Amino acid sequence: MVKQSLLVREVIDRISKSHILSVYEKFIKKDLESIILSLYALHYQDHDVKEILRLLKKDSFNRTKRRWLQNAVKDYEAKNKKKGKELLGEYLLLRSYFERNGAELFRQQFDGALSPEEVIYKRIQFLTGWSNDESAYLSEYLYLQQKTKTQIEKAVQIDITLIIGTVLTDTTLQSPEDIIIESPFSTVENPFFANTRGKVTLADPLLKREGKEYFLSSYNAGEGANYELLVEKEYAEGNGNKVSDLDRLDYKIFLEVMSKRDELFATQKIINIKIGDVVKNLYKTDSARNYKTVEERIVKMKHYSMTKTEGSKRTSYGIFDFVEVTTNPNGTRVAEIHVNEVIYRDYLQRQTIRMYRNKVEKLSLDSSYHLLFVMQKERLICYETKSPYTVSRDYLYFSTKIRFRKRRKQENLQEIEEALDELVKQNIVVQSYRRVGQVFQITFIPIDEEEVRNLLAGDYEYMPLASYKHIE
Repeated sequence: MVKQSLLVREVIDRISKSHILSVYEKFIKKDLESIILSLYALHYQDHDVKEILRLLKKDSFNRTKRRWLQNAVKDYEAKNKKKGKELLGEYLLLRSYFERNGAELFRQQFDGALSPEEVIYKRIQFLTGWSNDESAYLSEYLYLQQKTKTQIEKAVQIDITLIIGTVLTDTTLQSPEDIIIESPFSTVENPFFANTRGKVTLADPLLKREGKEYFLSSYNAGEGANYELLVEKEYAEGNGNKVSDLDRLDYKIFLEVMSKRDELFATQKIINIKIGDVVKNLYKTDSARNYKTVEERIVKMKHYSMTKTEGSKRTSYGIFDFVEVTTNPNGTRVAEIHVNEVIYRDYLQRQTIRMYRNKVEKLSLDSSYHLLFVMQKERLICYETKSPYTVSRDYLYFSTKIRFRKRRKQENLQEIEEALDELVKQNIVVQSYRRVGQVFQITFIPIDEEEVRNLLAGDYEYMPLASYKHIE
């Protein structure tokens, strides 16, 4: 969302560049900033801005234009002198001038028009164009000053409300965190989150580490890459040893939490959030059930971690090290979250993958959501290294990025295809692909200049590229 100070400044700037300002100063004469803020609060605050803007254009803006045009033409055609305003009023004045001064002087005075009817015909054409022009305001109506004071004030308010909505939906004015979602390398490069929902299969023996006991859930990606999802024993037993895996919803909540980081995160690895802010970004309603879901998922992520074993090398990392959810005196549910060192380092060193929120939200498949960030990283590397936008990746590559829950390789290969199909269909990141056995040859959509400005935050050119094999 655009900050209020920026909103007011931008709306006033746009008003001052239009005819609205002169009408406002003549007929309303109130503090413009207070009017903008009151119209914002009345129409847009805590509402779906795009939907309100759509309804405003349909029900108030365009409908008023059509009604004013239709009434002006109707009165003119009826020639009812009791309604001698607007088109008819101008016609009566033109007719009087024509009758007093003759056709020749009339033609010279009115740009070659041969009759009053011809002038009015051109006026109707002009008003029709105004009525159909989405960028033409009500305040620009040719006969606005002949409307009642109430009608004029209402027209100006509609125009300003329309400008407010246009500014609110202008992505070039929004804060980066409002239009960008950002995932750390650690959750892109490793299969921390599963590709589908399901329960975790908990296995003995227990792992003891730093005074705590953990159940293990193994994941074999193949050819020497093994992963173990660790779930705290106390947490698992508190849930009857039936705990859900880390899935797409957990990933989304995690990224929402990380989007709230500020100076406190930079210095202490701490993020304080309002639960309601996360609920608002993920759900259409702020029901108690949605609050409960978000809180439970945030707490859940504290109790999960992962180890990765390759030969003699063993790496361990988590997401949240500490979570405390409380209620403020005003009733607001808040959470204090301490982020794991590995995740913290990714953000601090700008080792992240950025995507437009509206692109991410289009995806329906869980596997597409996970694969999107993986493919975006590949795409950004192609741009930074000035390499062709086509890469070749085999099944092992995908299995080390996405934690497949199904055991059969063919089913997982089919799932990769379906995810790539959705990315291609939605025109997100992937332009096309071709599967040859267990290998996928993928062509990316070239990076444009706006994406360079908004999305290239990491130093991708300095990443180890030994495993990135491009094909011509």
